[in-house]
Amino acid sequence: MSEERFSGMSLNERLFAAGLLPAFDEALVARDRAALIEMLTAVDTQPALVNVLLGEGYECWFCGDCISPDHADALYVELSRLWSDTVEAPTQAIYAHFDCAHERMRGAKMEIERETFSLDDDVG
Repeated sequence: MSEERFSGMSLNERLFAAGLLPAFDEALVARDRAALIEMLTAVDTQPALVNVLLGEGYECWFCGDCISPDHADALYVELSRLWSDTVEAPTQAIYAHFDCAHERMRGAKMEIERETFSLDDDVG
């Protein structure tokens, strides 16, 4: 299966197009990690998503690896339009390991500071 075939599709749309949606739903209920990874890969989706689907953590926006509850330095970032006429502008949440965000979100004059989140005491 090629990436072009699934371009622009949600995960459910990809699974449906590949004829895998019922099997995927069954594997999800059974928490069959191996089957889920196989089907995610078959529809050109990152296998690390299995951690999120099984409720075992979040996926890092930058590296794609799992952020499990033992990652005390994980970050939650909410994005929305700066100039919005609505009271509650639509937002998108991203999750990241602190080190991934620190490395990739350096500004021209600022950077994410570990001290702001009191992480020096929590993470060795």
